[in-house]
Amino acid sequence: EEYLAVYPDLIGNLDGIPALVRDAANRDNLRLLMGELAGRGDADAVTKLAALREIDRQLRAVPKPGEPPMYLLGIGDEGNGRAIVSYGNPDTSRNVAAYVPGLNTSLDEEFAKGDLKRARDTAAAAREIDHSTAAMVWLGYDAPQSPDGLSSLAVAGTGRAETGGHAFRGFMAGLEASNDHDDPHMTAIGHSYGSRTVGAATQQGGGIPGVDDIVLVGSPGVGVDRAEDLGVGKEHVFVGAADNDVVTRLPSKEQGMLAAAGRVLGPAGAVMADVARPGDDDLWFGRDPASEGFGARRFAVDPGPPLIGPGRLSLDAHSQYFDPRLDSASAGSIALVVAGQGQRVRQEAAR
Repeated sequence: EEYLAVYPDLIGNLDGIPALVRDAANRDNLRLLMGELAGRGDADAVTKLAALREIDRQLRAVPKPGEPPMYLLGIGDEGNGRAIVSYGNPDTSRNVAAYVPGLNTSLDEEFAKGDLKRARDTAAAAREIDHSTAAMVWLGYDAPQSPDGLSSLAVAGTGRAETGGHAFRGFMAGLEASNDHDDPHMTAIGHSYGSRTVGAATQQGGGIPGVDDIVLVGSPGVGVDRAEDLGVGKEHVFVGAADNDVVTRLPSKEQGMLAAAGRVLGPAGAVMADVARPGDDDLWFGRDPASEGFGARRFAVDPGPPLIGPGRLSLDAHSQYFDPRLDSASAGSIALVVAGQGQRVRQEAAR
């Protein structure tokens, strides 16, 4: 209690500390951070302050009937910002899932509204299957940003994923340690570059502690060529890849697309210029997780809007996997896995 009073920023972000303690510390830390950022006034502070205010607004709102309670398990302004928000108590729940976001995710208002909604929707749907479920979004690393000056090429490399994967392993180990159940069911979910981060975490020190299932959506590859290499058994690796999601069709590095990728929209720009060769299951970060050769369980998803629509380019197919309104098949499959009912997921033919 003394440390909690004096060092809320340390206690609130320390892996293995009980969720209720982290939440109490971080609610104090949130107010301190908002005060600090309000006094700075630079563009970075303004962006992060808007996110913190939105998170604070949601924390103060009265939950609707049946809505999972909200816990603030991490917050900080270092780098692109840090935030870990859980819907449902991860210590008392039998099923615990953590979602790792990807490219262009940072502590901004879009994150505070969009990524938190993904976690909330996942928790709500999974709790209809098994009420003892918590799902969260984990922004515990600096995801690549594009455009981002000279750092734009980070999305084409693995450095951010390796660093993030190490931090994610520590976080999941802490969740396992603080959970009240002897053997909780734990799921790691990676979206976009976040799937590469989850993949990196599986290759460090014997896999991700406590994780039983892995869900990969909108993935440009995870750094391994077989589902069984992720350490949970290939029957416990689930993949969603929308037909119109260009990120899931990124050509491999060997196809010489790095220069084009850096000039336009990162790897997404490479697809607009030159779609991968038919029958080639190599993506930017290894074999296509949705391919037959990878060996995961691919679940049905909505194809999503086409890349070239009426009067504009659209990457919306990359962002609706968690949305029960826009892609109920995908959102429902993710919820089944999170609730420990992966065997009920309806499979789709591999690419």
